[in-house]
Amino acid sequence: MLVVMAGSFIVGMFYLIARVLGQLNLDPESQAWKTTVERLRTRLMAQAAGALVPWDHEMLSLLSLNQKSVKKPGFFNSSTSEGVFTTIYQEPVLAYAAQKKGETSVLIARTSDRELTFRTRGKETEIWVGGQPFGIFVDGALISAGRGNRLLAKMEADAGDRQFPVLIGDSTAAAIANPGMADSAGPNPRALTMLREISKDEENALLALAIMQMTREG
Repeated sequence: MLVVMAGSFIVGMFYLIARVLGQLNLDPESQAWKTTVERLRTRLMAQAAGALVPWDHEMLSLLSLNQKSVKKPGFFNSSTSEGVFTTIYQEPVLAYAAQKKGETSVLIARTSDRELTFRTRGKETEIWVGGQPFGIFVDGALISAGRGNRLLAKMEADAGDRQFPVLIGDSTAAAIANPGMADSAGPNPRALTMLREISKDEENALLALAIMQMTREG
């Protein structure tokens, strides 16, 4: 009985330490967070440095759900994943690298002209664009970072729908494809269907929402 109790205590202590270290490692205010981001950025650059096609205003409509160079968590790589999304013409256009520890995950995605960083805890995701706070996504709403708390976009996501409409301002700007139904959308499923012209900030909002859907587990 004493041996069992001692073993349980040791296992419990290791579990507690792992959770604490995981939380510290993914705290944006810590040096460990910066180390994690740099590690992911290095992996991302190694897989796609110089290989991404130039991003322009048409790329959102050409972005597909197809991936290459995909690496998923495994026995020797239990917390990281990475890959490169292509256009409908099979051109590499969006690379990402992600790491999950406990209840928190960090993902960095990059096009030829910008970098987006995501930190997810539970149902809330913080987003940075180019290293600057951009917004917080929770309950389908993307809210601007800072004091204004302006609604940047609203996404209606129902697991049974083929596409998720995204409202920006007073109109629907685009519809994001449901990755869970990609198999029925043909060999080159588009990630988004654009419904009107958008500004640069609106493009960042749509791209951020699309990346979260494209890289979600399952």
